[in-house]
Amino acid sequence: MLSLFPRSLGVAVTAAVVILLATSAGTPESAPAARAVTDDLGNTVHVPESPDSILSLSLFSDEVLQDILSPARFAAVHSLAVNPVYSNTAEKASQIDPVIEFNVEQIIDIYPDLVIAADWSEADKLDQLRQAGIPVYQVRTAVEPAGIRTAIRQLGELVGEPAAAAELIADFDRRKAALAEIVAAVPAEDRLQAMDYTTWGASAGTGTSWHTILELAGLDNAAAALKADDFGQVPLSKETLIELDPDILFLPGYVWGEPDGADAFYRQLRRDPAFADLQAIRNDRLYLFPERLKGTYSHYIIDAAEHAARTAYPQLF
Repeated sequence: MLSLFPRSLGVAVTAAVVILLATSAGTPESAPAARAVTDDLGNTVHVPESPDSILSLSLFSDEVLQDILSPARFAAVHSLAVNPVYSNTAEKASQIDPVIEFNVEQIIDIYPDLVIAADWSEADKLDQLRQAGIPVYQVRTAVEPAGIRTAIRQLGELVGEPAAAAELIADFDRRKAALAEIVAAVPAEDRLQAMDYTTWGASAGTGTSWHTILELAGLDNAAAALKADDFGQVPLSKETLIELDPDILFLPGYVWGEPDGADAFYRQLRRDPAFADLQAIRNDRLYLFPERLKGTYSHYIIDAAEHAARTAYPQLF
């Protein structure tokens, strides 16, 4: 599985390097006026009124900020943001230089005036950036529309672009309402059950962005009633999958480290005798789902929902 960040150096070595770089980099002599804001984890962060050297360390903030800011406002971009397999704004991200990993020494050397990270980002590395005097703002991860709207609004205010963020939210709401109207035409008795199925034999349960995608698409999550783990994943045996027997199975559109992995997994399921009687296979409703849509938790969740709805109910479009 792809890791967003490289392995950290030894604690003692890293601490020494951080102190050295912080001392040599320092705070710019003509630092712009700063304002105090509180991030989603309760940290007080001193942020320039209009930061113009921003580093985003999560795909959520990448996709939001790259849609409301010019490339010139970014100090750097991380490698996943420029990868079209995972990122919905890869083309925009490719206009930003340099491309980096989550490497403390490299970030301190760049010295952005604002780093934006997720609530699950590596805390020890973020602490090292704070110790070096770099403002770090953490955003709580949302998996449903209301939380996504709130986070977009926050980011817009944080970078001094509230109007652009409001336009992004308005477009999201417009498309969400349009999709809801379309899928509302599906009679309750004709509403389909769908689920994702990973190469390691699991599906996303409730409280996940995938569950939200299915809801917005007018689909019922076939795994919703099953207990999920701390990451929202529901482990599935072959027997459980056969018992659930969803109308539609969405499979990974990409398998890390295996260029042909997604196609191979698709063929494997179609040829498995144990699954011969699954509705999804009998009715040819086994679909690869693009990874950048499957994994998104930004406003692009509506793109994912539209894709799922068009796949499930093509007659409505």
